[in-house]
Amino acid sequence: MSAITPADGPVAVTGASGFTGGHMVRELIHHGYQVKACIRDATSWRGQDCIQYLRKLPNVEIIDGCDLFVDESYDDAFSGCSAVFHTAAVLGNSADGKSQPKGTGSTSQDTYNGGLEGTRNVIDSMNKNSSVKRLIYISSLAAIKSYREDLPKGYEWTETDWASDGMDPDTWEKNAYGKSKADTEHFINDMADASGAWDVVTINPAMICGPVLFKAQVGQWVEQLGRIAAGLETTWVPEHDMAFNIIDVRDLIRVQRLAAESDIDHKNTHGGSRYLMQGCGGKSSLQVSTDIVNIIQEAFPGFVLGGPKTERDGKAVEVPMDAIYDCKKAKQVLGATLRPVEDTIREVIETSIDLGVITPQLKN
Repeated sequence: MSAITPADGPVAVTGASGFTGGHMVRELIHHGYQVKACIRDATSWRGQDCIQYLRKLPNVEIIDGCDLFVDESYDDAFSGCSAVFHTAAVLGNSADGKSQPKGTGSTSQDTYNGGLEGTRNVIDSMNKNSSVKRLIYISSLAAIKSYREDLPKGYEWTETDWASDGMDPDTWEKNAYGKSKADTEHFINDMADASGAWDVVTINPAMICGPVLFKAQVGQWVEQLGRIAAGLETTWVPEHDMAFNIIDVRDLIRVQRLAAESDIDHKNTHGGSRYLMQGCGGKSSLQVSTDIVNIIQEAFPGFVLGGPKTERDGKAVEVPMDAIYDCKKAKQVLGATLRPVEDTIREVIETSIDLGVITPQLKN
């Protein structure tokens, strides 16, 4: 199998200015790797903030100009690398017509293309570098869990499930993010088989949270936890109450590294070369207005808290809480461990305060 070690040469991390990517770089250098940190634009505020952080770390080479929407932009970054940790992605909040200068400006189209076509560009660059032995791809729970209504109560989602299974084709076509992740998984599996030079391991996390390393990492779920702690309403879609399915970024990146270093035949494990990373430290789902608000209140009893809207059109928002997940396979095969979700949420708040991202309101 294509297991790697630090002795095999440098490794590349795409999307190093993102939340998972920045943590991935840190994890790898802590375990002796030379890392090529790929970012899109060193002149942007996000790029500058990321570079300021990365320059404090040893054994990191910053590679600018790596854009998912640009052919050949990863060629130099992957030169001499033994593995590529592909964490870069275009999410709904980064496909706003401004954040992707090479995109179309359409949120759904750029989200989809950033996944599939962006990964095609990554693989094209990998295939030009014979040193690359393994691709570790960050997919999503969105490629596993669907919104089917024909499943039995208590159904547990695993690596054998695909979000497209049993879905109405028209509905599935509108799910730009989930479809992008699922289609990209199928694509990279086919490309790995065709290559014969490298293999692939896919990690499927849920809502990635944890300590913030630099301000540019704040977005999506981390931002919403910070808003609650700052006494503000949540804003990211939807603004109303919902269930959060949290995985700690440190548990996630550790599994990515362990998967890269493992000589297990990932492809022939149960569910193939996929590893679901979810379970909230033993809890499948957390309701924002109750569970998460209560966790934050217990950790920070002096704060005035915000939260989501709990009514829509005068009626209480119904939050389905019957989804069940667990990263049993990652635990058994890779030795994954999960932190208590209370610790994850507390450290999101503490680091957001440290960096000046939020200013708590104190009770009188």
